[in-house]
Amino acid sequence: MNSGVEPLAVAVSDVLFCHWPIDEDAAEAVVPPWLSPDALAGSAWASVVALRMDRFDAFGLPVREGLEAVNLRTYVRGPSGDRGVYFRSLDATDRLAVGTARRLFRLPYHRARIDRSESGGKTTVLARRCDGSGAGVTATFSPEGDPDPPEPDTLHSFLTERYRYFTEGPLGTRLVGSVGHEPWPLQPVDATVEVDGLLSAEGIETDGDPLYHYSPGVRIRIGPPGPVRSTAAGRRRDGEV
Repeated sequence: MNSGVEPLAVAVSDVLFCHWPIDEDAAEAVVPPWLSPDALAGSAWASVVALRMDRFDAFGLPVREGLEAVNLRTYVRGPSGDRGVYFRSLDATDRLAVGTARRLFRLPYHRARIDRSESGGKTTVLARRCDGSGAGVTATFSPEGDPDPPEPDTLHSFLTERYRYFTEGPLGTRLVGSVGHEPWPLQPVDATVEVDGLLSAEGIETDGDPLYHYSPGVRIRIGPPGPVRSTAAGRRRDGEV
């Protein structure tokens, strides 16, 4: 990082965010015990994000271009109260990209077949995991209006403006990594989404209607994970978003 070389940089575009409220108690069951679900207005959240990876670079070297990906994440606070995301799964179409991210960044990547098509002004994403489970997502969407960054202290910013991720290393090592990007430009979207077993495969049950966002994309810089520092009272302290 000090040399200016980014360990992982991904330029993403044509992004669909699909957010579902989930029960706070149920959310505790799908994150490690050292993390706390981050709730807003009495509800925890889980999100499926479908996106195109226009460029995938590792340590300044191009790895792949033109990949498709779908990730499933929850919203958490670390032992020191810092806000972040915890990925239940990340599915991508390329074996090399999946192996690189899984090995270097300790993220739960899976290979998947993801097809994206456009017709009549609508985009359709059909994703299926390659492990034989059939877990995936089918989404058809069409953005509306103009993109703008989310207003601070809103549900929109709560769900999108996250700048750290938590994960686990060998023997349950507690790890946290940084995520850098400009604020997501968001706009309304007309969407129809079927999760096709993806949520249930990760033990997640929804507790209400989904909320959708669309973004034309951002460039994301991801730092390698390091050990988590904790404090006894940290879970009750507000962290930066």
